[in-house]
Amino acid sequence: MNHKKTLSCLCAVLLLGTAVISCASQTDGKTEKETETTAAQTSTTEAETADPIYDVLPQADYAGYTFRILNNISSFAYTNMGAEGQTGEALDDAIYARNARVEEALNIKLQIEDKEWKDNQNAIATSVKAGEDLYDIYFNELYLVLGQASSNYLLDMTQIESLNFDNPWWNKKAIDSAVIGSPIYAAFGDLHLMYYECFVPVVFNKTIINNLDLEDPYQLVKDNRWTIDEMSSMMKEAKADVDGDSTWTVTDHYPIALYAHNSTGFLTAANVSLISKNADGIPVWDGVSDLYATAYNKLISTIFTDKTDNAANASGYQSTEDLLIHDMMKGGGVLFYIEPLGSIKKLRNVDYEIGVIPMPKYDEAQKDYCSYIFHGAGAMGIPKTNPDPERTGVIAEYLSAYSHDTVKNIYFDETLDFKYIQDEEGQQMLDIIFSNGSVDLAAVYDWGGLRGKISDALFAGKSDIVSTVEKSSKSITKAIEKTLAAFAEVE
Repeated sequence: MNHKKTLSCLCAVLLLGTAVISCASQTDGKTEKETETTAAQTSTTEAETADPIYDVLPQADYAGYTFRILNNISSFAYTNMGAEGQTGEALDDAIYARNARVEEALNIKLQIEDKEWKDNQNAIATSVKAGEDLYDIYFNELYLVLGQASSNYLLDMTQIESLNFDNPWWNKKAIDSAVIGSPIYAAFGDLHLMYYECFVPVVFNKTIINNLDLEDPYQLVKDNRWTIDEMSSMMKEAKADVDGDSTWTVTDHYPIALYAHNSTGFLTAANVSLISKNADGIPVWDGVSDLYATAYNKLISTIFTDKTDNAANASGYQSTEDLLIHDMMKGGGVLFYIEPLGSIKKLRNVDYEIGVIPMPKYDEAQKDYCSYIFHGAGAMGIPKTNPDPERTGVIAEYLSAYSHDTVKNIYFDETLDFKYIQDEEGQQMLDIIFSNGSVDLAAVYDWGGLRGKISDALFAGKSDIVSTVEKSSKSITKAIEKTLAAFAEVE
């Protein structure tokens, strides 16, 4: 079977389906925007079909095989894999169409089961321990997937010839940042959007920027001047005791809003880490380096110098504390908001315009903007009980490839940009944010409690990070050794 011909036939089927839907929309109440979205999807499909990058996909016929996906449910991120069918939302419907194309191209049936993270984790552990073949692939938060890898529940995907993480629909840099040694147990790509939702950027309130006559953050990024010092300078202008009572409450205006667990994103953005890797990709613990301590202390003296700068510390909040910074940002009294990208949807109905930029560099000498990927990012794993890893690799490649120019573009252009960010420059910023993301192994594995020690100390403005961390040096070393021993036994 000629693959290009097959794709052309599929495209023709989709075009016919679009025509039927368009005619039906005259009587089924669909809006003009929904019709335009369908046409845009069809146009993207045509372009994708002609793109030579898709020629690498192999031809296959799996005789109606039911491909079983265990999917995770997130409290903040988009995780739909198509189980809900068509909903009238462009992104949901693009995923549904992608699944239909893969089913048709490979003669398979996708079966998607959704579970919350804990039930998802238990389902994999229970089935693999029992030797039961229940799922072909699954998605869960990265630190959970890698934890199950160290328990010998997953396959090393470098041993699956049909998977090629150099293809453009995978993010090799992010995958490599989570790897210990050479095996790959967790993968990020275009087939599951929770990965993108877990990048941590800076969201800003354009009204405050304009009212205070501050520099355009977009231009600062373009000019390579978006640094910790620049952000700190802008923060000083945005703080205001609105009611004049000398008490920092929910009625006042704040420079920044973030919770402790996102504070370490500033360190990744400054291109420093507590954990390095040797030439073999093995994590190495050398204590707190001078470079790390310098970056940390700079943050203490700027972004985290005053606890009352942060809306998360505002008093007088009447609802649950986990909603505090979101409600404060929605109310228009916060300049900078630091949360995983998936949380931007909470700002969808604000009555002012927002913008998004990468986290700031350490200084202008730093070459690139670096993006922190939350350790709970959605990752793909393959259970050890998988009956045919090569078949799974082909199907995963198709799902990813058919997401690359359809699902991914609709997510970027309509969901992130059109619905939330609403300006052309925002798309350029997203490209910068997504181009250089990595996870922090210290946060993923939490060796010796590193994740909490660093984030809590930074959030609290504690300057003596060296002594804080060095007290745990032995436990950190032992924890790393334990992880390495577990993976050595798996391999």
